[in-house]
Amino acid sequence: MPKRNFSTLEEFKAHLHKEGATLVELSGSKVPCLLLNQKKYEQVLQKVYGKKVRADTMLDIFYDERDVFVDVQLKFLDIDFEEIYLLYANDMIEFFEALAESGLIALAPDSSAYTNSQNIFVIQLPRKDAAEKALDIIRTNAKKNG
Repeated sequence: MPKRNFSTLEEFKAHLHKEGATLVELSGSKVPCLLLNQKKYEQVLQKVYGKKVRADTMLDIFYDERDVFVDVQLKFLDIDFEEIYLLYANDMIEFFEALAESGLIALAPDSSAYTNSQNIFVIQLPRKDAAEKALDIIRTNAKKNG
């Protein structure tokens, strides 16, 4: 998975994942969930439906002494399909705590339908320790503006 490079804060902001993220309850645990517009969510499901897929997840972290951005890269190995979501981690500490705790990340449509656990697509991280390291970096470097 190629690492993306950004030169300015404006460039980061222009590439941020716009649909947002949330936490969903799954078997008594909080699971971080990226929200996708309905069309994109359906495209992802069509690519993986009925197939046995393995996913590789990479968290690419960009930070200074105030702002932390995380590029969440999901690569579906058996179908040669990749998705990348840039998140502003300063405002998402709970999301990354849940990622480190559960070792799972979910995708769901950005409508009220995602609250139904049948409408989420869950991916297990191949290495939970990467999420734990990312959380440490986020906690150390994310400062609230103001």
